[in-house]
Amino acid sequence: MSHLNEESIRKLTELSCIQCSKEEMQSLMTDLEKILSYFDELNELDTTNVAACNHVLKELNNVMREDVVQNPMPRETFLSNAPEHTGGMIRVPLVITKAKAEEEEEMP
Repeated sequence: MSHLNEESIRKLTELSCIQCSKEEMQSLMTDLEKILSYFDELNELDTTNVAACNHVLKELNNVMREDVVQNPMPRETFLSNAPEHTGGMIRVPLVITKAKAEEEEEMP
């Protein structure tokens, strides 16, 4: 079984760009030890006659319908369902305000 130490956990947190307190590092080390011990248990299984599986959805078939070209919905019908429209287009609520855009321009 692979044992972790404080140095290996420190290196993992550094590579992951994670800041951890001493308590968090100890908790992380405990959790990772449990995970590694589970993998050690899995290594004891006999997988001699088990086929390799690199994708669990390998046998899944596409269940979507075929695309069929149809006549588009008349614009008047389409626009009649929109709460607001102008110039033959749907009018949507303003998402980005001028003040917001100016703030983003000021950011470095």
